Formats: sequence, C-alpha cells, structure tokens
Amino acid sequence: MAAPAPTPARRPRSRRLVALAAALAPIAACSGGASAPPPSAGEAPRAAAPPAAATPAAPARPEEAPREPFAALRDRIVRAWVADEPAFARSRGLHEQDGKVGDYSAAAIERRLARLERDRAALAAIDAAALSPDEALDRALLLQQIDLKLFNGRDLEEWRRRPQFYGELFGVNHYLDRAYAPLPERARRLLEHEKAALAQVPRVLENLASPLPKPVVEVAAKIFRGYAEYLRGDVVKLLKGVGDAAFQADLEETNAALADAAERLAEHLAKVELPKGDASHVLGEARYKKLLLAQEGLSIPLAEFKRMGEEDLAANKAAYQELARKVKPTRPKAEQLLAEATRVMEASRRFVVDRGIVSLPSDERAIVKETPPYMRWNSAFLDAPGPFERKGLEAFYYITKPDPSWPKKEQEEYVMPRGTLLSTTVHEVYPGHFVQGLWVNRAPTEAQRMFESYSFVEGWAHYAEQMMIEQGFGKEDPQSRLGQLADALLRNCRVVVSLGVHAEGMGLDEAERRFVDDCAQDRATAREQALRATFDPGYFAYTLGKLQILKLREEAKAAQGAAFSLRRFHDALLAHGSPPLPLIRERVLAELEAPEKKQP
Repeated sequence: MAAPAPTPARRPRSRRLVALAAALAPIAACSGGASAPPPSAGEAPRAAAPPAAATPAAPARPEEAPREPFAALRDRIVRAWVADEPAFARSRGLHEQDGKVGDYSAAAIERRLARLERDRAALAAIDAAALSPDEALDRALLLQQIDLKLFNGRDLEEWRRRPQFYGELFGVNHYLDRAYAPLPERARRLLEHEKAALAQVPRVLENLASPLPKPVVEVAAKIFRGYAEYLRGDVVKLLKGVGDAAFQADLEETNAALADAAERLAEHLAKVELPKGDASHVLGEARYKKLLLAQEGLSIPLAEFKRMGEEDLAANKAAYQELARKVKPTRPKAEQLLAEATRVMEASRRFVVDRGIVSLPSDERAIVKETPPYMRWNSAFLDAPGPFERKGLEAFYYITKPDPSWPKKEQEEYVMPRGTLLSTTVHEVYPGHFVQGLWVNRAPTEAQRMFESYSFVEGWAHYAEQMMIEQGFGKEDPQSRLGQLADALLRNCRVVVSLGVHAEGMGLDEAERRFVDDCAQDRATAREQALRATFDPGYFAYTLGKLQILKLREEAKAAQGAAFSLRRFHDALLAHGSPPLPLIRERVLAELEAPEKKQP
C-alpha cells in the first residue's frame, strides 16, 4: 500500500513526504472488534494466535505451530513492507524500488492486509522479555505500524474512500529532487515508474466506492491537478535534453499520458464525485476511539481527551490575547520570504549550537526553496533525504508564496507574520524536523530508522517551538512569542476540531469558526485546517506529542534535580528513531541516570 500524498496544512507541516503523512503516522486496532494496544518494549506479550501453518494435512494446534525467530520475522516483515510500498521505500532512501509502483488491484490490497494480520499474530506471540532492548523496541514499533495499517485498510478503507491514497502513481519528485545517482539513470527510472503507473491508473476508479466524502474529494481534486501541473512543467523542464532522441520521445509520450491521467482523475473527482459527495468522512465515536488506539495506543474516554485539548487551548489563548494587545505583528513581503526564512534558519542553528540545546549529529544543512506546484497547499515544510540515502544529499525547507489568483487581502494574510515564520523555521529545521531526522539516520536498528510515529515526529517539532522560546530564542522581538503561541493555538484547534468533526457532529463551518475565533487563524488558514480534519483526523498528534514530551521532561527533572541537562534529555529522547513516546519513556529515564556517553 502506497504512502499517501502529503496532506494539506496552511501552517506546519509534514516532515517528509511519507505517511505521515502519512501520511501521516502510527498504533493498534485490527478489523472487527477493538484490539488491545500493542505491548510496550519489555512488556509480556498478550495472548495471540501464531501465524497459520503452511499447508499441513491436519493443521497443528496453534500452540504447536513453530515460531519464527524474532530477527528473521522482523527482517521478513520489513522486506515485505518495502516491496509492497515502493514510494515509502524511496522516501526512506532505498532505491532498489526505483521505477516501481505498488499493485493497486483489489485482490493485491486484500492479500497485503491479510498478510499483515498474520504477521501481527506472529509478532504478538514473541516473548518480548527474551529480547534485547532494541529488539523489544523493534517488536513494539512493528506492532504499532501494522495496527495502524490495518486500521487504515480495514476500518477506514482508505483505498476505497480516499483518492489521495493513489498519489504514488503520479509523484515522481523523488527522482528529481536529489542527485543520488546521475541524472540519466534517475530519468530512466522515472520513465519506468511512469509506465508502471499508467498500468495501475485504471485501478483508482475501479477501487473507489462512490459516493465519496465531499470535503475529501474537494482536496483530492486539487492534489491531482497539482500532479498534472508538475508533470507538464517541472518534469519536462528538468529532463529536457537527457538521453538520446528515442528516450526523449518515449519520455514525452509517457509523461504527457500520465499528466493527462492525473488531469482526468481531477476532472472526474470535481465534476462527477464532488456534486454527489457525502459526509462519510465522519468516523463516529467508535471509530474515533479506535483511531486513538491505533495511532497513539491511547485508550481514553473522549471527554478526557477533549478536556486535555480545551484546557491547553484556553491557557494558550489567554497568553496570546494578553500579548496581542501589546504587540502588532509585521509580515515580510512575499518576494522577501525565502531570504527571511534563510536568515532565521541560520540564526536558530547558531542558537542551538551556542546554547547546547541538542547535539547535532552532522554538519549537513537544509536549503530554503520555493514549494513545487503539487505541494502548494502547505505553507512551509521540510523534505529531507531518507535515513538510508547516501550522505551529502540535500534537504529542502520549502516556503510557499501566496496564490496570485487569490483576493489581495487573502494573499497578504497568507504570508506568515515574522513571529510565525520564526516558529515555523524552528519547527521544520533547527531543532525540529531536520535535526530529528539527523538523529533518525543514526538510530541503532533498521526498523527504528524505517518507521515513524506521527505524535513523536510532529510532537518533537511542536515542542521545539515552545522550548526555544523558553530558552530565549528571539527574545529581542516579542513577535517571536506571539508567533509561537499562534502556532500552539493552531495545533490546539486541531485537537478540538478533530474530535468535534468526527465524534460530536461539528460541521465544517463551525470548525472554521473555531480556528478563527479561538485560535487566531486567518480565514484562508481556517478553511484549509477545517478541511484537513476530514482526511487527517489524527492531526491532534502535534499537541498530544508536545504534551507527552513536556511531561517526560518534568519527570526527568524531578528525578535528576540539579544534575538535569536539557541537552542530555534531548539527546536521549532522539536516540531511538521516532517511536510513540510511551514505548521509550522508561528507556529515556534510565539512560539519563547512566554515565554520559560520548556525544555525536
């Protein structure tokens, strides 16, 4: 199953073009009844059936079935995942999947889901107490990832309900963004990809079950138009003159056909599906609880979850309103955005190094660039090399300029105020996603480098915004604190709107009003964020992850007293990839008590 296309977000952000998007991210619930959350690292496993035996004449009883050793099981699951999801593999830097796309036939998708169910049972049967700490974490992480895949495939049926699921077919930017191989070789693989994609395009309409959720269709149509624009524009421009005449002719024909397919899909969604779209994006209470369990391992009453979001929102709103009475935000002009973002990025890096905020594992830098056309629903985000890429490849910090077709007032409002630009840059680069990605690259196991948790990745970056202000970054300009609070409010509203839309009957107009009235967002942002709730209900992960990290930091401070080091805490937190925080809580606290290791 392919990684979904990047999700819209007026403000930050998706770290990589991965299911963060994967879409956007990860934990526990299979098809059918609600399942228990996966055991955490070191926890005794819950009862579960082992994998089905091959083809015996008389099937063995479950307890007699041979069990695959953990290392072999883990490696087999990872290899199958990479083969199933070529786009995911490429995003992680595994280029043996170049030129390939997933099999999107309904039968193939069902086979993958069935195999994931068997693999989950086999993992659950492994005794975590008999594993090393890293193996136990790998097991817990794989359980989490599988459970989220099963939730998305079985409960949400995203392959039947969300056109964005098929974005891999048209997303060829990975072949062009970085020089991981000579351009002629990348161009050849891109052409192979496009031909494979054209063979799979008919599956999209075969699989989608009409009527589709109206707001999801609205966004999907924009996404596929963006793909068509990118294929006809950037791809043609960047590959002009590559290869011989025969190659150029083949590329021209194939690329044009794929662009036309994207355009036709966008037209179908806009003209056929949108008019009859419904409200089937709404999960309802039962599935929303399963989402919390699947993505975060949380079994929590929805009233308690709502209280968490509303209380943090109220505190940030009060602080914002008090400061807003004294501070008038200013904005750079649209043509100054890239230069201003570069200046703030370099200043934040110097601050991190000078203050010892967190160790930087390498001297690699990000490059500020204007957002390519098919990603312009996102105001700013990071696109970094995957953890398995060769060293020295570029990471891009994308900044989006306002659409010139918008009304002038909306264009002006879309340009981030300077305080928000500072907060955004911290979130995306230093010490946010970019720095966290450098740590992921040196995580101790392949699984820890491969898989990500939504709440850890976005929670760390969101936490970094607040932490940097606490440490004094930008203190010479009160707009810095105002921008940080504005972004905190944005994430607060994501919690209450996600819950409201999917479990409390909140309509999109009401959701938009909450972003404007309670969370200090402009009207264009509010509309985009309300729409995002319909296809990314898990975007509460920003606030949830931040609050989890703050709580763990307080635990570490209480345990260590005067010996507490912010840098050591951050280094310990980032040392194991980006799993959900509960999976590494005890390990982080234990490592802080151990003698300090040599820093990277």
